[in-house]
Amino acid sequence: MEVKFYTVSELTRSIKDDLEGNPEFNNIWIKGEATNVTYHSSGHIYLTLKDENAVIAAVFFRYANRNLSFKIEEGMSIFAFGSINVFERRGNYQLIITQARLEGIGELQKKIEQLKQKLLAEGIFDTEHKKKMPFLPRRIGIVTSPTGAALRDIIKIATRRFPNIELLLAPVQVQGADAARSIVTGIEELNNPKWEVDVIIAGRGGGSFEDLMPFNEEIVIRAFYHSRVPIVSAVGHQIDHPLCDDAADLAAPTPSAAAEMVIPLKLDIQEYIDHLRARSYVALLSLLREAQARRDGLMNRRAFKNPREIVYNRELLLNDIENRMILSMKDRIANRRNQILMLPDLNRLIKSVINELKHRHDSVLKKLDSLSPRAVLKRGYAVARDYQGKLIRSVSAIAVGNELNLMLYDGSLNCTVTAKQREVFHGKKEKSKQ
Repeated sequence: MEVKFYTVSELTRSIKDDLEGNPEFNNIWIKGEATNVTYHSSGHIYLTLKDENAVIAAVFFRYANRNLSFKIEEGMSIFAFGSINVFERRGNYQLIITQARLEGIGELQKKIEQLKQKLLAEGIFDTEHKKKMPFLPRRIGIVTSPTGAALRDIIKIATRRFPNIELLLAPVQVQGADAARSIVTGIEELNNPKWEVDVIIAGRGGGSFEDLMPFNEEIVIRAFYHSRVPIVSAVGHQIDHPLCDDAADLAAPTPSAAAEMVIPLKLDIQEYIDHLRARSYVALLSLLREAQARRDGLMNRRAFKNPREIVYNRELLLNDIENRMILSMKDRIANRRNQILMLPDLNRLIKSVINELKHRHDSVLKKLDSLSPRAVLKRGYAVARDYQGKLIRSVSAIAVGNELNLMLYDGSLNCTVTAKQREVFHGKKEKSKQ
């Protein structure tokens, strides 16, 4: 089996790639005691962080520590934010610090988190309350320090993107004990309708955690939330963002970015207007061509070329209708006249039909009368029924002494049977044995 050998450079490069490529060791907070602190003439700060069991080398480069609000001293307990880096030449690793805080800042973080939860419960940070930024603001209000870099950056971006846009400054303090109240006053002033401000940019040009604290104050956050004018939070920060970012209608990482978000490029708008103008011209030209085509089509119609011909055709049609109406009326009048002349013949016909029907009626009545039971009774027959009203068809159905009802032609008789006899075939009679 072949054994693989690493050179020192290869091994160190592999370790460097594993450490620096692992997100678990990038952008992390480390708590430790600062020792071997050295402020180099280049502006870099070299130090070692240690606890009870281990140490780690660290470097705080000048570009990152220029906003540091305190001096790191021996024995000071700090929080350092950064990423692990391997120095290949020496084969050791170190922490590249991008932000540092005193350990006591943890209490401020706790208060900020408590305030955040309180405002979340009130709905201060809900997206449904966010106002839409105007497409092309005419006047932009700025709430920042009149001497800070934020104002200069906004003016520079505004001049480059839209030279004739109006900027209105509400000068405020962005650092110190009175900063929060000053910021609130500036926001409220720019909300006054008399200034006709379309959007507000409020912020500062970055700083340490302590410098950004006014933008974590409750009164400032509520001023952002209650702003009638759409407001942009433009507090320069790298890692943590202040709570005013969540309360604002739009949040930008820096004042320059805020100006770019709010102020459109005038050149882009001009190009867009030119594009719309060209489209409008093409659309209008198309409409004109369609209208001309319709006009030409109408002009080529017979009604416009020879209107007298149309009138003449309508006259012919009208005369034809008039003649047909006259003929129709003459036919109807002739038919009615013929019907009137036929009335005497109809009278004779009706009388003949009535006589025939009367003759048939009399004949039917005679037949019915001959078949009527009363006609039979009239010839001397009778209908016998017992006391229950049942018809008696045979002498065997009755006994001597029974009562009978005899129905005659003109009335009925109630009788009692005193004797009965049966008629025997061949004219012989049989007396009753009873």
